[in-house]
Amino acid sequence: MRKPRAIIFDDEIFILNMLKDFFLMRGYEVLSFNDPNTICPLYGDGGEACRNDRPCCDIMITDFAMPGVNGVELLEFQERKGCKLDIRNKAVISGYIDDWNRQRVRQMGCNFLQKPFTLYALSQWLSACEKRIDLTSPLATRRKEERFESHREVTYRVGSTDQQYTAIAVNMSPSGLCIKIPAPLRREDMISLHAGSFHSCQQATVRWVKQIDSGAYIAGVCCS
Repeated sequence: MRKPRAIIFDDEIFILNMLKDFFLMRGYEVLSFNDPNTICPLYGDGGEACRNDRPCCDIMITDFAMPGVNGVELLEFQERKGCKLDIRNKAVISGYIDDWNRQRVRQMGCNFLQKPFTLYALSQWLSACEKRIDLTSPLATRRKEERFESHREVTYRVGSTDQQYTAIAVNMSPSGLCIKIPAPLRREDMISLHAGSFHSCQQATVRWVKQIDSGAYIAGVCCS
Protein backbone atom coordinates (compact mmCIF):
# COMPACT_ATOMS: atom_id res chain seq x y z
CA MET A 1 0.00 0.00 0.00
CA ARG A 2 1.08 3.59 -0.57
CA LYS A 3 1.64 6.27 2.07
CA PRO A 4 -1.15 8.78 2.69
CA ARG A 5 -0.40 12.19 1.14
CA ALA A 6 -1.08 15.64 2.61
CA ILE A 7 -0.88 18.98 0.82
CA ILE A 8 -0.40 22.05 3.03
CA PHE A 9 -0.57 25.74 2.08
CA ASP A 10 0.56 28.43 4.50
CA ASP A 11 2.62 31.56 3.87
CA GLU A 12 3.85 31.51 7.49
CA ILE A 13 6.94 29.31 7.22
CA PHE A 14 7.01 28.42 10.94
CA ILE A 15 3.46 27.03 10.84
CA LEU A 16 4.07 25.38 7.48
CA ASN A 17 7.10 23.53 8.84
CA MET A 18 5.31 22.62 12.07
CA LEU A 19 2.44 21.04 10.15
CA LYS A 20 4.84 19.31 7.78
CA ASP A 21 6.74 17.74 10.70
CA PHE A 22 3.48 16.64 12.31
CA PHE A 23 2.32 14.82 9.18
CA LEU A 24 5.75 13.30 8.53
CA MET A 25 5.76 11.85 12.05
CA ARG A 26 2.32 10.40 11.31
CA GLY A 27 3.71 8.58 8.26
CA TYR A 28 2.49 10.89 5.51
CA GLU A 29 4.08 11.99 2.28
CA VAL A 30 3.89 15.79 2.58
CA LEU A 31 3.80 18.50 -0.09
CA SER A 32 4.07 21.89 1.62
CA PHE A 33 3.84 25.27 -0.14
CA ASN A 34 3.79 28.92 0.88
CA ASP A 35 2.16 29.91 -2.43
CA PRO A 36 -1.27 28.54 -3.43
CA ASN A 37 -0.41 28.82 -7.13
CA THR A 38 2.45 26.34 -6.80
CA ILE A 39 0.62 23.03 -6.67
CA CYS A 40 -2.87 23.42 -8.17
CA PRO A 41 -2.26 23.73 -11.93
CA LEU A 42 -5.82 24.99 -12.42
CA TYR A 43 -5.64 28.01 -10.17
CA GLY A 44 -6.02 31.08 -12.37
CA ASP A 45 -7.00 28.94 -15.40
CA GLY A 46 -10.15 30.30 -16.97
CA GLY A 47 -12.07 27.30 -18.22
CA GLU A 48 -10.69 23.78 -17.91
CA ALA A 49 -11.98 21.24 -15.43
CA CYS A 50 -9.61 19.08 -13.42
CA ARG A 51 -8.22 16.40 -15.75
CA ASN A 52 -7.40 13.98 -12.95
CA ASP A 53 -9.79 11.09 -12.38
CA ARG A 54 -8.29 10.55 -8.92
CA PRO A 55 -7.56 12.96 -6.07
CA CYS A 56 -4.01 14.34 -5.85
CA CYS A 57 -3.85 13.86 -2.07
CA ASP A 58 -5.74 12.44 0.93
CA ILE A 59 -5.66 15.53 3.16
CA MET A 60 -5.46 19.22 2.30
CA ILE A 61 -4.93 22.09 4.73
CA THR A 62 -4.86 25.72 3.65
CA ASP A 63 -4.31 28.94 5.54
CA PHE A 64 -7.08 31.51 5.10
CA ALA A 65 -5.03 34.65 4.45
CA MET A 66 -2.40 34.12 1.75
CA PRO A 67 -0.88 36.32 -0.97
CA GLY A 68 -3.21 36.71 -3.92
CA VAL A 69 -5.99 34.42 -2.70
CA ASN A 70 -7.56 33.28 0.53
CA GLY A 71 -7.96 29.64 1.44
CA VAL A 72 -11.75 29.68 1.10
CA GLU A 73 -11.48 30.99 -2.46
CA LEU A 74 -8.91 28.33 -3.29
CA LEU A 75 -11.14 25.50 -2.07
CA GLU A 76 -14.20 26.96 -3.80
CA PHE A 77 -12.22 27.19 -7.03
CA GLN A 78 -11.18 23.55 -6.72
CA GLU A 79 -14.79 22.51 -6.12
CA ARG A 80 -15.98 24.35 -9.24
CA LYS A 81 -13.30 22.66 -11.32
CA GLY A 82 -14.20 19.18 -10.10
CA CYS A 83 -11.52 18.46 -7.49
CA LYS A 84 -11.74 14.75 -6.64
CA LEU A 85 -10.69 15.03 -2.98
CA ASP A 86 -13.54 14.61 -0.48
CA ILE A 87 -14.28 18.12 0.82
CA ARG A 88 -14.50 16.71 4.36
CA ASN A 89 -10.79 15.96 4.14
CA LYS A 90 -9.96 19.62 3.54
CA ALA A 91 -9.47 22.22 6.26
CA VAL A 92 -9.06 25.99 6.46
CA ILE A 93 -6.89 27.36 9.28
CA SER A 94 -6.83 30.99 10.41
CA GLY A 95 -6.16 33.30 13.31
CA TYR A 96 -9.12 35.39 12.21
CA ILE A 97 -11.92 34.77 9.73
CA ASP A 98 -15.01 36.93 9.28
CA ASP A 99 -18.54 35.57 9.68
CA TRP A 100 -19.24 35.55 5.94
CA ASN A 101 -16.20 33.39 5.12
CA ARG A 102 -16.87 31.16 8.12
CA GLN A 103 -20.35 30.56 6.69
CA ARG A 104 -18.78 29.71 3.30
CA VAL A 105 -16.62 27.10 5.04
CA ARG A 106 -19.69 25.54 6.65
CA GLN A 107 -21.56 25.51 3.33
CA MET A 108 -18.69 23.75 1.57
CA GLY A 109 -18.51 21.12 4.31
CA CYS A 110 -14.78 21.39 5.01
CA ASN A 111 -13.27 21.76 8.47
CA PHE A 112 -12.13 24.97 10.17
CA LEU A 113 -9.33 25.19 12.75
CA GLN A 114 -8.87 28.41 14.67
CA LYS A 115 -5.23 29.43 15.22
CA PRO A 116 -3.66 28.74 17.60
CA PHE A 117 -5.06 25.19 17.51
CA THR A 118 -3.73 22.21 19.43
CA LEU A 119 -2.20 19.16 17.79
CA TYR A 120 -4.83 17.19 19.69
CA ALA A 121 -7.62 19.04 17.84
CA LEU A 122 -5.81 18.46 14.55
CA SER A 123 -5.39 14.77 15.40
CA GLN A 124 -9.10 14.39 16.20
CA TRP A 125 -10.10 15.78 12.80
CA LEU A 126 -7.40 13.78 11.04
CA SER A 127 -8.53 10.53 12.65
CA ALA A 128 -12.02 11.07 11.21
CA CYS A 129 -10.53 11.86 7.78
CA GLU A 130 -8.36 8.74 7.80
CA LYS A 131 -11.46 6.54 7.99
CA ARG A 132 -12.31 7.85 4.51
CA ILE A 133 -8.83 7.20 3.04
CA ASP A 134 -8.26 4.13 0.86
CA LEU A 135 -4.52 3.48 0.68
CA THR A 136 -5.06 0.74 -1.91
CA SER A 137 -6.38 3.33 -4.37
CA PRO A 138 -3.66 5.29 -6.23
CA LEU A 139 -3.50 9.07 -6.23
CA ALA A 140 -3.03 11.28 -9.26
CA THR A 141 0.61 11.69 -10.20
CA ARG A 142 1.92 15.09 -9.25
CA ARG A 143 3.80 17.08 -11.84
CA LYS A 144 7.45 17.40 -10.87
CA GLU A 145 8.61 19.70 -13.66
CA GLU A 146 7.39 22.80 -15.40
CA ARG A 147 5.82 22.23 -18.80
CA PHE A 148 6.32 24.63 -21.68
CA GLU A 149 3.76 25.54 -24.32
CA SER A 150 4.39 24.11 -27.76
CA HIS A 151 2.68 23.74 -31.12
CA ARG A 152 5.11 21.16 -32.43
CA GLU A 153 4.01 18.32 -34.70
CA VAL A 154 4.87 14.81 -33.47
CA THR A 155 4.25 11.35 -34.90
CA TYR A 156 3.48 8.23 -32.88
CA ARG A 157 2.48 4.56 -33.03
CA VAL A 158 0.33 2.72 -30.49
CA GLY A 159 1.78 -0.45 -29.00
CA SER A 160 3.36 -2.72 -31.60
CA THR A 161 1.16 -1.59 -34.50
CA ASP A 162 2.68 -0.16 -37.67
CA GLN A 163 0.06 2.54 -38.20
CA GLN A 164 1.47 6.01 -37.69
CA TYR A 165 -0.52 8.98 -36.38
CA THR A 166 0.22 12.68 -36.37
CA ALA A 167 -0.42 14.80 -33.27
CA ILE A 168 0.33 18.29 -31.99
CA ALA A 169 2.34 18.68 -28.79
CA VAL A 170 0.41 21.25 -26.74
CA ASN A 171 3.04 21.38 -23.99
CA MET A 172 6.09 19.37 -22.97
CA SER A 173 8.60 18.78 -20.20
CA PRO A 174 11.61 16.45 -19.78
CA SER A 175 9.30 13.77 -18.31
CA GLY A 176 6.26 14.00 -20.57
CA LEU A 177 4.03 15.93 -22.89
CA CYS A 178 0.42 16.78 -23.64
CA ILE A 179 -0.66 15.97 -27.20
CA LYS A 180 -3.71 16.78 -29.30
CA ILE A 181 -4.69 13.60 -31.13
CA PRO A 182 -7.22 12.70 -33.86
CA ALA A 183 -8.36 9.40 -32.27
CA PRO A 184 -8.83 8.42 -28.64
CA LEU A 185 -6.18 6.52 -26.71
CA ARG A 186 -6.75 4.47 -23.58
CA ARG A 187 -5.13 5.12 -20.24
CA GLU A 188 -1.97 3.03 -19.80
CA ASP A 189 -1.55 2.59 -23.59
CA MET A 190 2.10 2.50 -24.61
CA ILE A 191 3.03 4.73 -27.53
CA SER A 192 6.21 5.14 -29.56
CA LEU A 193 7.13 8.69 -30.51
CA HIS A 194 9.18 8.57 -33.68
CA ALA A 195 12.83 9.62 -33.59
CA GLY A 196 13.21 13.10 -34.97
CA SER A 197 9.90 14.33 -33.60
CA PHE A 198 10.69 14.31 -29.88
CA HIS A 199 14.16 12.97 -29.16
CA SER A 200 14.02 12.93 -25.34
CA CYS A 201 10.81 10.86 -25.09
CA GLN A 202 10.62 8.04 -27.64
CA GLN A 203 8.58 5.65 -25.47
CA ALA A 204 5.68 6.91 -23.35
CA THR A 205 2.66 5.77 -21.32
CA VAL A 206 -0.75 7.43 -21.63
CA ARG A 207 -1.85 8.80 -18.22
CA TRP A 208 -5.13 10.53 -19.14
CA VAL A 209 -7.32 11.29 -22.16
CA LYS A 210 -10.00 13.94 -22.61
CA GLN A 211 -12.26 14.67 -25.59
CA ILE A 212 -12.18 18.37 -26.45
CA ASP A 213 -14.20 18.42 -29.68
CA SER A 214 -15.79 16.13 -32.24
CA GLY A 215 -12.90 14.05 -33.52
CA ALA A 216 -10.29 15.75 -31.31
CA TYR A 217 -8.76 14.61 -28.04
CA ILE A 218 -6.07 15.69 -25.58
CA ALA A 219 -3.83 13.10 -23.93
CA GLY A 220 -1.17 13.39 -21.24
CA VAL A 221 1.74 10.99 -21.71
CA CYS A 222 4.66 10.20 -19.40
CA CYS A 223 8.06 9.25 -20.77
CA SER A 224 9.12 5.67 -20.03
